[in-house]
Amino acid sequence: MKSMDGYSPIVFNDNDELLMLNQLLLPKEKLYVKARDVDSVCKAIKDMIVRGAPLIGIVAAFGVYLGVRECASKDELLGRFNSAVECLSKTRPTAVNLFYALDRMKAVVEDKIDILPVYKLIKKLRATAFTIWEEQKQQDEKIGQFGANFLKGKRRILTHCNTGSLATGGIGTALGIIKTMHRNGMLDIVYVDETRPYLQGARLTAFELKEEGIPFKIVTDNSCGMLARYGLVDGVIVGADRIARNGDTANKIGTYCLATMCKRHNITFVVAAPESTIDRNIASAEDIPIEERSKTEVLNCGGVRIAPNGSEALNFSFDITDSELIDAIITEKGVYRYPYEF
Repeated sequence: MKSMDGYSPIVFNDNDELLMLNQLLLPKEKLYVKARDVDSVCKAIKDMIVRGAPLIGIVAAFGVYLGVRECASKDELLGRFNSAVECLSKTRPTAVNLFYALDRMKAVVEDKIDILPVYKLIKKLRATAFTIWEEQKQQDEKIGQFGANFLKGKRRILTHCNTGSLATGGIGTALGIIKTMHRNGMLDIVYVDETRPYLQGARLTAFELKEEGIPFKIVTDNSCGMLARYGLVDGVIVGADRIARNGDTANKIGTYCLATMCKRHNITFVVAAPESTIDRNIASAEDIPIEERSKTEVLNCGGVRIAPNGSEALNFSFDITDSELIDAIITEKGVYRYPYEF
């Protein structure tokens, strides 16, 4: 499908079609991929056409709806619902927002299956997906406000991966804070980690910052030490894919390196995420599953082979940042400080 003005990561149109901005093609091309069934949604999440923990949850909720929207009986609905949830739950195991959204949809079915006729239950599931999306937009705004206040005076910010509109459907979490700071005249420059191997920073964060008119410079992932040594960075803001009860945080690979560098150079290190990213069912990082992706993502860059034939690779998609390295975790409810007891 042809591109649209702006860069909303998803559109759900009046024809019951989920349109997903293909983030693999950004910034060169703004192309929307159309989905009318749950299998297409599962593939889009797994292939990273859409990504970002909060957005994955929102898209999954719409995927559940697409999986059941043509059901004629309750038995058929339950069967297709369970199949949809099973398919979606296997797409990105580290992102807890995925399971949060699926649990929200499960709660609707469990509460209403014996009360509502099938067509009304289907409408309720559709409405719940929109509610999850709208709630995320509101949460992003609050995170932005809390984060901007906490980081007052920190005018040179480094961020990792992409945590903006393309990751949440709102203004973003970590990038939402940056946008709020810019809006309030509190920001001088943003340093953007390129974020290998998918280059979400160089492609997506830079794309959003350019669209917003925010000054930025792209840096290699391993430049953080020199930026810190030369005193060019006042604060680092990152997102999260899962936060344990003790504050241990799983985020895009490279986050742990940033956190340890910040501790060494006394730079403020902040995690920004909605409350739904906090997994209160797990005690620490030991219980967080870490997704490993295909070695081809490391051995190739931009579709071009960069490693010798026969090379092996290890491709952790996420790493763990210990809670004691995090100066603050900021959600829509406010600013949490170490030690964390969620």
